[in-house]
Amino acid sequence: MVGVEKTMQHVGKVLQNIGICENVYEILIECPKIAEESKPGQFLHIKVNKGIDPLLRRPISISRINRDEGSISLIYQVIGKGTKEMTGFRQGDDIDIIGPLGNGFSIFTGSKCAVVGGGIGIAPLLELASCISDCDAYLGFKCSTFKLGEYKAACRELHIATEDGSVGSMGYVTDLIKNINRYDIIYTCGPKPMMKKVKELCEKSSVKCFVSLEERMGCGVGACLVCACRIKEGDTWHYKKVCADGPVFEAGEVDFDD
Repeated sequence: MVGVEKTMQHVGKVLQNIGICENVYEILIECPKIAEESKPGQFLHIKVNKGIDPLLRRPISISRINRDEGSISLIYQVIGKGTKEMTGFRQGDDIDIIGPLGNGFSIFTGSKCAVVGGGIGIAPLLELASCISDCDAYLGFKCSTFKLGEYKAACRELHIATEDGSVGSMGYVTDLIKNINRYDIIYTCGPKPMMKKVKELCEKSSVKCFVSLEERMGCGVGACLVCACRIKEGDTWHYKKVCADGPVFEAGEVDFDD
């Protein structure tokens, strides 16, 4: 497994690292090899500083891919020591990356699709939405919003909900999906209760649904069991690794009550 890491380990160059709303940052990294190979829904494993503390890398979903310029952007939320360290990257800094990792989204041409994102979960859906010709977006936030302009440019319809009603409709994003059976496929990422609700709505209307799971990870390449999640295949349940088998799964496979 160490050999796998080494073949996917790269040194990128930080182009910018800026705050885009409260405790949420976007880092733009120049790394042509990763930009060439990345797909929507994959992630990078980031060494967050040049020392040994914190020891573990941080898994961050790819938000945008610019192959012409050889760059990728990541959106991350500051929630602990590792992501706090990431805010210290400056333009011109080298950044140690393993990736692209994981299995991304399947894109079905000719299908009517929608992305449903909550909070930081809107990040990995942005590149996906830009790759689909007929896509709507449903985005939910607690209060502060971000990336709405890019979603508006990428999607036919943009629906927004905030818990405090400061932007769009007041309430939860799942309240906005009134006619889910108008879609062939739903892609979702965000808090587990939100994704569970989206899954239930899709099952009632027989709409195919894919979820992108966010879990704590150790190695990021399938060598440990930190990110195991409960998955159903046929009539049996077992565990898969979010890093290697996901992070994208068909919603019907995932046990959100585990």
